[in-house]
Amino acid sequence: MGGDEMRVSAERLAADAAATGFRSDMLEKAIHLLGLLDVMCSHPFLKGKFVLKGGTALNLFVFDVPRLSVDINLNYVGNESREAMLEERPRLEEAIQAVFSREDFSIRRIPQEHAGGKRSLRYAAAYLPGFLIMTGGAPSTAEP
Repeated sequence: MGGDEMRVSAERLAADAAATGFRSDMLEKAIHLLGLLDVMCSHPFLKGKFVLKGGTALNLFVFDVPRLSVDINLNYVGNESREAMLEERPRLEEAIQAVFSREDFSIRRIPQEHAGGKRSLRYAAAYLPGFLIMTGGAPSTAEP
């Protein structure tokens, strides 16, 4: 799933909202969130380097989706060695940026707010302008 596959018509969103009780814009956001995670998990270099954490992980993969989340919180787990993490960081950042661009997300980086950075990802939406927040995504340069 990615790119055009993440786009859903307003009619489909309205029908799904009526069936699930979730707001249409939140359903669309969840579709983009899951699509982006799917693309990152299948990327040859990024695959296996991150774990999803926090409320999104719990709500989507542990509980029976009691609410839809609006953010992606990732931890880097690609290497235990700090030196290896820092060496890999530029390539990780490049791969992540390439995925965002290919999936038609416009990116606003908010550095220093979270380990590995924070990004606001905007996408074309059926209703209002859509956005996701992603924290993490690359190993932090902060000392342990």
